[in-house]
Amino acid sequence: MKVTKFLLEEFIRLQGVPLDRILQVLNQIGLEVEGCEVLRVPDGVVVGKVVDKQAHPNADKLSICQVDVGEGVLQIVCGATNVAQDQWVAVALEGCVLQTPKGELKIAQTELRGVSSSGMLCSSVELGLPKTNEGIMLLDSSIGDLKAGKALNEYKIFDNFVLELGLTPNRGDCLSVVGIARDLSVALNIPFVLKSYQDENTPLGIGRVMQIAHEGKHYSDLLYKVANIISIQTPLKIRLSLLMCDLECKAPLQDFLAYAGHLSGVILKAYRFSDFAKNNLVNNAEAQLLLKQDSDGFDSVYGKNQLSRIGVHYEKTDLACEFVVLEASYVNPILIAQKLYEHKEVLKDSELVYKTTRGSNPDLTFGMQILCDLLIRNAHTEVYSSTHRIVTQEETKAIRTTFCSLLDILGDEISKEEMALYLKRLGFKIEASFDESFFMATPPRYRHDISSVQDIAEEILRIYGIDKLKAQPLTFTEQTNACNDEYRNYKYKRDLIKKASAQGFVETLHYVFYDREKLKALELPVLNEELELLNPITNELNTLRTSLIPAMLESIQRNERFGFKNIALCEIGMCYNAKREQKEKLAFVVNAYKKKECYPAPKGEKWDFYSFCSTLSSIIGEFELSSEVQSSSLLLHPYQRATIYREGKVLGYVAKLNPMSNFEIDQAFICELDCEVLLSFQQKPNPHFSKYQANTRDLTFLIDKEIPFSQIKEVILNEQIPYLVSIYPLDLYYDQSFGNQVSLSIRYILQSQEKTLQEQDLYEVMQKIIVLFEKHFKASLRQ
Repeated sequence: MKVTKFLLEEFIRLQGVPLDRILQVLNQIGLEVEGCEVLRVPDGVVVGKVVDKQAHPNADKLSICQVDVGEGVLQIVCGATNVAQDQWVAVALEGCVLQTPKGELKIAQTELRGVSSSGMLCSSVELGLPKTNEGIMLLDSSIGDLKAGKALNEYKIFDNFVLELGLTPNRGDCLSVVGIARDLSVALNIPFVLKSYQDENTPLGIGRVMQIAHEGKHYSDLLYKVANIISIQTPLKIRLSLLMCDLECKAPLQDFLAYAGHLSGVILKAYRFSDFAKNNLVNNAEAQLLLKQDSDGFDSVYGKNQLSRIGVHYEKTDLACEFVVLEASYVNPILIAQKLYEHKEVLKDSELVYKTTRGSNPDLTFGMQILCDLLIRNAHTEVYSSTHRIVTQEETKAIRTTFCSLLDILGDEISKEEMALYLKRLGFKIEASFDESFFMATPPRYRHDISSVQDIAEEILRIYGIDKLKAQPLTFTEQTNACNDEYRNYKYKRDLIKKASAQGFVETLHYVFYDREKLKALELPVLNEELELLNPITNELNTLRTSLIPAMLESIQRNERFGFKNIALCEIGMCYNAKREQKEKLAFVVNAYKKKECYPAPKGEKWDFYSFCSTLSSIIGEFELSSEVQSSSLLLHPYQRATIYREGKVLGYVAKLNPMSNFEIDQAFICELDCEVLLSFQQKPNPHFSKYQANTRDLTFLIDKEIPFSQIKEVILNEQIPYLVSIYPLDLYYDQSFGNQVSLSIRYILQSQEKTLQEQDLYEVMQKIIVLFEKHFKASLRQ
């Protein structure tokens, strides 16, 4: 962001404030100065008026000019093609030293092709200024009252400096002169003054010529005026100011819009009046402007066609001397940024989007008044009276706090009167309770980034000055790890990895990115299109992973090629769902061999489904399996897969690798678990152990083969039979003579906390279990 002293003095008086002080204060309040350039026209350059121009008798490209410089008329030979009689020009007098692009130039009496010349008519570049035009620089009244002989550096725009500021992303309000001037006025304790602007000069109202309507919902604030531009040229003040701030000069009306927008921070736009429809009108209006949302949900302006997307894009047309519609607009920066993220494909104007997403000035009246005042004073323009405004009902976000809370954050004694004064001058609305125990601070609309008490404290500190805070030693309070949830969770996960290492697993670490097409081929979830990576690090790592398993299988595949046969990997890492929501997972992957060929197993020892599950149980603790698996991933074998449960909660899944998954692995088993669910079991209280002996009893039932053991276990344990501690399946047998039934043997563990169980106690428990089987499962004891 570039700004000049000349522009800042539209709102604050910097006379008498040293430049070093301004630079210091800007850095102090967070508007970091990245560059500073003094632009002062040298002494000896004055205002002159060309009273006569004649062709040079001996040179076609030279002119002999008689120039009034106040104390007399000088004859100056000039080679500029744009010099003409009655022009106001910059004249370098004899003895003046100029720093030109070609080097230092001292002005002296000379003779050109036989004609004497006393002085020089200067271009802007020869005066150390940006190039305003071809030839000499032409002065006009926009810079002030022109008087022959007056030193040019007495005009403020020619005794100037340019500041380049580095703004943090949240300070969109300082992408304008008024925003920087407002902060400077508070920090320097100088008045901030808004001038009186003339925004109309004809009694005809906008309603006489234009009807403005809107359909459905909208999220933009808009303000409209109508103007008839009879003649217009870019005045020197505007052209030079834009160039000093590295803003491009275009057609005259575009220059006025850019200058007013740079001053005010308001997004300003002009439409050709003839582009609006002339049918379905009321009140004898000549045209209609319609605001409605387009097919992508963006607020858009329609005339005969769609003319713009508010805050995103508009058709650039060269407007000159014609009837125009002037627009000031504001869109909440967070809202427009979200919509642009959802619709990355829409056509965007990069400069416009930069301003709207950073935060433009919502004071549309202020921006429109500056623009209309410039048009009335510097161009032949008829600006119609009144405006038409379309507004949204955006809620104000008041922040409740106390002065004591702010002092605790700041760590210094600042009076509450001083804090309140800073906030009020920064545009905050302060409402204190009757006993001043708390107050409500409402940020101005142009500070959308203020949302917390800490933000308010930062605003006070910016102005108060961080250098004023007293240095205090840091104090530390040691906290035991037992009270630290983050540490406890970390320790639990590392303990799981240690247990896995003890079982022969090697911990791996893979990229959080993966190949989207590979995920889709495995029928794994992928991110929604609108949430995909905009700038992937490689073509293969073009999305966020939704599972740890594929990358781990690729690692096993690579290691098998190097001759390794018994590979067991584990990994903890972040994965994402289709909505890009983050979740931490724990995964285990093994290939075919549990142990390689070695005595006493010369053919090696291979994994099977239950040995893999048994090993997992020794790492994560006991769990239950269910054959119902929700996933349709091609990673999972259609017949050897299960969902892992603990206490009714789903931990994840375990499965044999599907041979149709296209991984070049002979055989593998995989497991992926939800870390958040695992962590929920780590704080379970230790069970009470009985000092009395446990008893085991076995029962064998003929039961319907479709009934899963998990259902049997749930029914029996839910009955809360006294002394019954746990049950587990012992044997499963099938014979054709059983029909649709199987023989299921179950072992029951019985124990009391108070006594040694007698045979009668054991008999009563087993009888209750037999009744449950007959009642719920129509099962009978096998004889």
